[in-house]
Amino acid sequence: MKSTLPNMVLSLAGIAIVAAAALAAVNSCTKSKISEGADTARMEALRAVSPEFDSHNTTTGADGLTVYNLTLGDTPAGTAVETFSDNGFSGRITILAGFDNAGTLTGYRVLQHQETPGLGAQMDTWFMPDAGHGMVVGSNAPLAVKADGGEIDAITGATITSRAFMEAINKARTAIGDER
Repeated sequence: MKSTLPNMVLSLAGIAIVAAAALAAVNSCTKSKISEGADTARMEALRAVSPEFDSHNTTTGADGLTVYNLTLGDTPAGTAVETFSDNGFSGRITILAGFDNAGTLTGYRVLQHQETPGLGAQMDTWFMPDAGHGMVVGSNAPLAVKADGGEIDAITGATITSRAFMEAINKARTAIGDER
């Protein structure tokens, strides 16, 4: 076949169509597995951050937050909120925060972020009870970093991320107040 512009365009178009079809087929085959994996990870996170529960119902709260009302038997066991902040250094931070019936934060898991590795990405562990940077877990009041007059040490070199983290937790606390 002679190398002409129409032949090259047809060849490239054919390759693009075959590649697009292959990607569509792979997406179709893996979509349900990816969804199942995300649901499993979300349930594991829910169990990790919340008081003990055996069932939950899900509602959509203020700002489109997902609120999990947890029960143990027929008794309310607490609430978990999938919350977010769009004010992270590199964009949206999504967190799952668990609360007991008194509104005390029982735990959190960072579900998604794009923060700088080694800096903002430390929020996974920085605000945990054994890290010693201020009481986030166990708090029942709005949170703020020390730079903003609060009691929480910001992640070293990542104050923007720390503020976004606090914003997301505070937004979750507001959502559970609205639910009650």
